[in-house]
Amino acid sequence: RFVRYVLTTNSAEIWTIFLAPFLGLPVPLVPVQILWINLVTDGFPALALAVDPKDPDVMKRPPRDPQARLLDRERFLAVCLQGTVMAMVTLAVFGISLTIWHDEVPFARTMTFTTLVLVQLLHAFSCRHERYSLFQIGVMTNRALVGAVLLSALLQAWILLSAWGQEIFKVVPLRADEWWLMLGLGVLPFVVMELWKAWRRMREPVAEAR
Repeated sequence: RFVRYVLTTNSAEIWTIFLAPFLGLPVPLVPVQILWINLVTDGFPALALAVDPKDPDVMKRPPRDPQARLLDRERFLAVCLQGTVMAMVTLAVFGISLTIWHDEVPFARTMTFTTLVLVQLLHAFSCRHERYSLFQIGVMTNRALVGAVLLSALLQAWILLSAWGQEIFKVVPLRADEWWLMLGLGVLPFVVMELWKAWRRMREPVAEAR
């Protein structure tokens, strides 16, 4: 879970920065924002995932091959796909802000920064299980993760609302409609992941224990 989360979120950051020039957009994040994401909003949830409870279906699955790779082809493709989805949502917010709302670059970057933090925090809940929905395994079955996500969200809000945070991290106060856009699009990767898990469960039912 830890490895899957870190690889996915890092790939989302890479795709966001890499694809922006090809879409005719300016640089979406400044270095200090990337550093903040990697050290804080990625770090706390990743550590909390390391103490996640055992899978509810662990006794219904055959033993794992000790020679199997930690990151096989299927998991690698899933990491790439999930990171791409998060990056595309983040870039969509960046593009809407610049080309449709005609915001200045600091506003657009602030929205991009916050959207990327949001999608990654929600993705931490998706990483708890590859097959089961968050609502099947329970939100509060990992209180450390809930606390880590809340702490990261509060720290992000403090950056956006405090004069010190705005100066250091090159962000600006946002309007209400900008917050609604970030929240509306920011939940899409989480919804996509939940639908993908439901599709997997229908195609690959867990074999009954013998």
